[in-house]
Amino acid sequence: MNPVISPGDRVSVEVWANGFYRYSQKGTVLYWTKSGRISVKLAGTGEVKNVSPERVKKLADATQ
Repeated sequence: MNPVISPGDRVSVEVWANGFYRYSQKGTVLYWTKSGRISVKLAGTGEVKNVSPERVKKLADATQ
């Protein structure tokens, strides 16, 4: 598995509130923003969020 996060990869996004870890959500990477954040489409809800790469862990490469 390639360690670099790229579009199409499956990821786990950590959700933090007030400095405390709350839970994680799985999703698919859409693209990197110009400001260095990652745009992720969350599984289940289909919601698109821009998150810090520090909050993302790669689960699997994109299928080709």
